[in-house]
Parts: sequence; structure tokens; C-alpha cells
Amino acid sequence: MAKNYRLIVQDALREVAIEEAADGRYRADFDGRTHELELVALDDSSLFRLWIDGQSTPIAIRRDGMSLDVFIGPDRFGAEIERSAGVLSQTGPAIAGEVRLTAPMTGQVTEVLVAEGDEVAEDDGLLVMVAMKMNNEIRSPATGKITQVNVNPGDAVDQGDLMLVIDTESD
Repeated sequence: MAKNYRLIVQDALREVAIEEAADGRYRADFDGRTHELELVALDDSSLFRLWIDGQSTPIAIRRDGMSLDVFIGPDRFGAEIERSAGVLSQTGPAIAGEVRLTAPMTGQVTEVLVAEGDEVAEDDGLLVMVAMKMNNEIRSPATGKITQVNVNPGDAVDQGDLMLVIDTESD
């Protein structure tokens, strides 16, 4: 099922529907056209290779909450993200069948609602973190089994820190 997003890119509102296809590839409906996408991490930071309809380009992505800065060569594109339905959780680059949930912001983990081995459904609460004096419930972006929990209540996390891993191919 496609997830719908509203993006404000360079002050223009765009609606995008993104659906996961086989083996880490995606289909995106954007401006009335369908594109085949693949995003491959080049290292552990913000450098990626983006494939769009078979054409490759290196990019850098910097995320701050729901704001993105995307750098393609010398050009910078800013975007604000709004998930049309539900809560958007930030996930890092995934291995097939695995979702690596990273901290969407710098803050402190106050509650961990799951443990390794727990089964979760999409949109289930996973943990609670405090940032800018607000409690933020981080929800599951996918259905699966928790295979790794890297945080405990009281832990400070920086944006992008790996917090937990979900195996989406578990039975």
C-alpha cells in the first residue's frame, strides 16, 4: 500500500505517493508520473546514491525533524515533509526485510515500549523520547519482529542514532 506525503519543495506544494516494491526499490507517483527509485547508502552518514528510472546520481541528505536538505552536486533543495495520514517515523537505510529506526531528533529516551523478540504492527508505539520539552511517541513504520533495541530509558540520542531494528520478514 502506498504512503502519501505532502512536500513543500522550494516553496511549492507537491504530493507524492510512495510504494515499496521488491528488493528495496520503490515506486513514486509524483507530478502525474510514476518513477522507479532506489536509495543506496554509501557510508554511515548522509551520503547516498539515488537511482531514478535507472539513472544514478550521488546525493547527500540532511534531516532535521520534518525538514530535509537534499544536496545534488552544488545544488541544495529544501523540503518540509507532512505525512498525509498517520505519524512519520524516520528510518535509516534498510537491508532487505529490515527496518533500521533512527532518532528523528536529538533528545532523551524516556520509555522503551518494546523488547527484542516482540511482534509489532505498523503504527504501534515503540518508544517515547523528550525533545524541546515535548514528549514524542515514536511509532513503528512497519509490521515485524523487534530484533535489536539499542536504547534504554534515560539514554540521550542524537538525530540519526540507531535506536532499534525491525525484521519485516519474520513469521
